[in-house]
Amino acid sequence: MLPSVEKRDSKLVRRRLFASLVSSTDLIDSFAMTYDNNDQHWLQTVLGPTFTMSSVSSASVDGTKTIVSSFRTWMQAHEEAQVMLASVLVVLGMWWLVRTIMSLLINIICPILVVFFAVMCIPQLRAPLLGQNYPLLANLMRDIFLKMAENMKT
Repeated sequence: MLPSVEKRDSKLVRRRLFASLVSSTDLIDSFAMTYDNNDQHWLQTVLGPTFTMSSVSSASVDGTKTIVSSFRTWMQAHEEAQVMLASVLVVLGMWWLVRTIMSLLINIICPILVVFFAVMCIPQLRAPLLGQNYPLLANLMRDIFLKMAENMKT
């Protein structure tokens, strides 16, 4: 690839990464703005009249806004931090994907294989589940396994 094309692609990736980070901080900021005094009154009625939270609520909202805005400006100034955060998110996503696949394998496929092999190997389970079709199924499985063995030999 030409250096100008690579430079243009990297700028495009950085621009998209920056746009996604800005939109995510806007989302966090909008969540911080949703806290209002109705929540404070509800907490006072649930926890009792001696519970006061007026100074804490405004300080926490202002603190959250300050943290979000300072994080946003810091991310805008540091491209390396954007790349690092994106890398961490990719690693977490891959970990979640592998974990999900492994749990599906362990929790779904392994029990199905255990039941399948139990039905094939234990004669008392064959008749109720397979009925009179067991010899046909056994011959079909035998043919499949023989074909697989032939394919592996060649």
